[in-house]
Amino acid sequence: MNPLYVKSMQPVIDRLYTARIALLIAFILAGNSGSVGQPLLSLDDAIKTGLESNFGIRIVRNEENIAMNNNTAGNAGFLPEISLTAGYETSVRHADVRVVSGTELNENAAGTNWVDAGVFLNWTLFDGMNMFVNRNRLATLEQMGELEVRIAMEKTLSRIIIIYHDIVRNQMMENVLREQVGLSRERTRIAETRSSIGAASELEYLRAQVDLNADESALIQQQAYTENARIALNELLARDAATAFQVEDTILIQESLDIKALTDYCLRSNTELQKERYTTELNHLDLKSMQGVRYPVLTLRSGYNFVENETEASFIEYNRQLGPYIGLSLDFILFNGMNRTREVTNARINIENAQLREEELQLNLVAILNQFFNQYTSELRVIALEEQNLVLAQKNMDIAGESYRIGSLSSIELREVQENLLEASSRMIKALFRVKIQETELLRLSGILLPEGIK
Repeated sequence: MNPLYVKSMQPVIDRLYTARIALLIAFILAGNSGSVGQPLLSLDDAIKTGLESNFGIRIVRNEENIAMNNNTAGNAGFLPEISLTAGYETSVRHADVRVVSGTELNENAAGTNWVDAGVFLNWTLFDGMNMFVNRNRLATLEQMGELEVRIAMEKTLSRIIIIYHDIVRNQMMENVLREQVGLSRERTRIAETRSSIGAASELEYLRAQVDLNADESALIQQQAYTENARIALNELLARDAATAFQVEDTILIQESLDIKALTDYCLRSNTELQKERYTTELNHLDLKSMQGVRYPVLTLRSGYNFVENETEASFIEYNRQLGPYIGLSLDFILFNGMNRTREVTNARINIENAQLREEELQLNLVAILNQFFNQYTSELRVIALEEQNLVLAQKNMDIAGESYRIGSLSSIELREVQENLLEASSRMIKALFRVKIQETELLRLSGILLPEGIK
């Protein structure tokens, strides 16, 4: 059992529902799935590898880093802008200058040299508190980035658990079908012996051979399903598709999840619901930002400037100026066609819609949680029945096999008992897998599949 989520479920879990099931399906696991010699990949190792290497998680983590980098005082507008400029220009022009006093200047090739340089500071001192709103928005976006990582990790963890147990399920079915092939081979051998000594017709032998071929065909198909599930898990873990491994041979399930505790966790910790709450908070910040535009903007402007001009095209042949300056500017929009009022009204509507979406999501999550829980409890009851059926089917198979060997049971009747055992085993394995899916989704929807602090 994965410790990443078991320890977070201690208030919810009473005990594991594993031991008696493992004993009842021990015969299913008696065969080998063909992965002997391959390294064992435990569920914990698969989860660790997936959360570290999955490409989707790594991309979302990079996006989280972008949001983190964006959350600065400068990006929010608290800090000034300082710039440095410099320039040089030279030209040769025809100059024809006449001043009021009657003095004239006529120069066909007047040269001019212009040099300027300066350091400038532009600092918004007040903008209707928008810089504070921007800082809160950037902080909220950073928190949403962290939440997006958690959402991606939860979804990936859920897929790892489900695909991992899909491999276990397929290997169980492989072993069941391998047992079926063994039984069919024995039946074919007996039928062939009987036919050769005249104790049974050739038809019985042919029927047994057809059934054996069908069982071997089903086993080949099942082996392909198992291998495809392995490839899917390797892809999810960002590993080479051909990486060989074997998995654990048991599906562990939790019997006593409590719907009230799960619902409380869901309303408090569900990541999609938390994301919707952040969206509502951003809408509130948008309203504050629009309201802030109604106030004036006060800007401090300062700098140090140097200008030097030397020319033959003017009576002032040389001009040089340098020194600091400082000033304030006030910008205030008095009227903009009522657009600001319209935008504030729409912002309030967006807040209302965000709150409605949050309430709708709460109802939707609780409904889905209850649906999964109903399926989960129903499947537990199904497993209890299938346990009995599996024991009975195995007992029938033992009796039928012995009866067939002594000739008191026909091959058709033996095949029917054999198929009953196959169906009972298949139903049991499918029920276990369905419960595992529902259990995983219940934990994910409740926000406790991935414990706090895992990054």
